[in-house]
Amino acid sequence: MRWIVALILACLAVPAAAQTFINPSAIDIPDQGAADSVISVSGLQGLVSSVSVTLSDVTHTFANDLVFGLVSERAGIGLIFWSEAGGAYAVDHQTLTFTDTASAFLPSTVLDDKAITAGSYLPSNWGSYGFNGLTNAIFFAGFNGINPNGDWRLLAFDQAAGDTGSVSGGWSLSFKTTGGTGGAVPEPASWAMLIGGFALAGAALRRRRGGRATIAAA
Repeated sequence: MRWIVALILACLAVPAAAQTFINPSAIDIPDQGAADSVISVSGLQGLVSSVSVTLSDVTHTFANDLVFGLVSERAGIGLIFWSEAGGAYAVDHQTLTFTDTASAFLPSTVLDDKAITAGSYLPSNWGSYGFNGLTNAIFFAGFNGINPNGDWRLLAFDQAAGDTGSVSGGWSLSFKTTGGTGGAVPEPASWAMLIGGFALAGAALRRRRGGRATIAAA
């Protein structure tokens, strides 16, 4: 009997294989404006042990304008994983994955002054931005231990005038879960609450004509 119990406990302790959810719809990022896209996750058992985000076919004419964030509406947790990267270079049809297991950050506008290329990156919030009204994570590990089911919202923001972009191939979320149970999915938070929380803190450095742009509520 003891060995059966031990086997059950061992199986429960083993993280499940990564499961990926995709929203293939293109995201158009307006000039000095915000766009969002939702992935509704359901059917996952256990609690989050890791999560990663992939943005497919990203294009923008001035990389430093871009800010990307991920929000778990159920948990009220947000993570800005891209800001003030890539300097004055364009982003040219690049596919990027953001994960805590990557070995490099996006090139900082201030420190590196390099173009952004396809690959896997650590969360790269060089501008130290955050969401108002949400718990702000620094790494994707900030989502660990929560129920993965429910709506996850990608927020894309262009923080200065003069350029536009898109995520033409949509985006995806990959999860690993372990232990625990999923539970029911509550009603999602309203978009008004989330966009109100997308008032990014601080002043964003914009390396064009020596100007600076202060981020206000979108």
